Amino acid sequence: MQVAIVLRTFPPDVIGGMETQTKRMASELHHAGHNVTVFTKCFGEPDDSNVSYEVARVRHWQLTPFISDFTFLVFAFFALLSRRNEFDILQCMMIYPMGFLGYTVNKIARIPYFAWIRGGDYYLMNDTSWKRWMMRRVLSDTLVLAQSEEIRDDVVTDFHDIDCEIEVLGNAVSIPDGIADGSGVLYLGRLAPKKGLEYLIEAMAEIDAQLTIVGDGPQRSHLERIAAETDAEVIFEGEVDPDEVGDYYQSAAVFVLPSIEGEGMPNVVLEAMAWGLPVVATNSGGVPTLIDDGSNGYLVSMRDSDVLVDRISILLADETHRQQLGQRARTLVSENYSWSALRSALENYYQYITEPVS
Repeated sequence: MQVAIVLRTFPPDVIGGMETQTKRMASELHHAGHNVTVFTKCFGEPDDSNVSYEVARVRHWQLTPFISDFTFLVFAFFALLSRRNEFDILQCMMIYPMGFLGYTVNKIARIPYFAWIRGGDYYLMNDTSWKRWMMRRVLSDTLVLAQSEEIRDDVVTDFHDIDCEIEVLGNAVSIPDGIADGSGVLYLGRLAPKKGLEYLIEAMAEIDAQLTIVGDGPQRSHLERIAAETDAEVIFEGEVDPDEVGDYYQSAAVFVLPSIEGEGMPNVVLEAMAWGLPVVATNSGGVPTLIDDGSNGYLVSMRDSDVLVDRISILLADETHRQQLGQRARTLVSENYSWSALRSALENYYQYITEPVS
């Protein structure tokens, strides 16, 4: 199968959940015999020599975030049209704006396409009328994947007047040989307002344990000031090499994701669970698909430091309970979120979308 995957940003320029997931996904598809090309933005002169598939870097004008996205879509549109005969299917990572790009390319070049709702692309864009109009075009036109049943149900409810064809397909992770056997609390991810880290820092001021924050982002200075004004023991590690991330999971006892906006199926939650870490996370987007409250982790309300204190304290105080939840979490991920399972599901969708309509 000749597969074109389209997303706005890609490693090494951006090392986020969707970007790293797509990088590994493209590699898995390539090794399974598919010809894969990733279309993404060009920043400077990135080194793509460490991947086995093609990365097509598309120019854009970086005057503002909106202009950057808009010009990328325009140039990507023409890049895809110029290579229309090279691809059997177009895989759009996000329903907005990538899904609408697939929609327009399909109308002209007839390349079969589908969109994959990652979470934030839907929840953060759904309040804008013209973005809803674009999403509506895609939902009415082709198969759409959602990362969880909760996201699918939200989309079907929001667009109840159209017949959406939505299937559920989450992320995948590698299962490490070892398991976590450390101490303290870990957060790993972007330091952005939607992650709700101020509530976690506030909670840690009431807990006799260290919080390690791995990652960087626009809120780092703000969060460092908050931590300095409390009794919380917080270590900011900044952005680390992807090869070193496993060391942080392994040396933790509890993983926390205190998001205050909709999530998809966060890579970091899957990775933490694969390491046998119990996860405390807010009830958001696709997270409830992974966490069975009280069985393999804890779900908590958004913006509630008190409940974070309670659940984190329970886990830190009872090693046996913590290990039981962690083992159940690891088993869930091992059985349901492997790379071979994801690749097999994608191959089935490719065949379904590209087969002629009788």
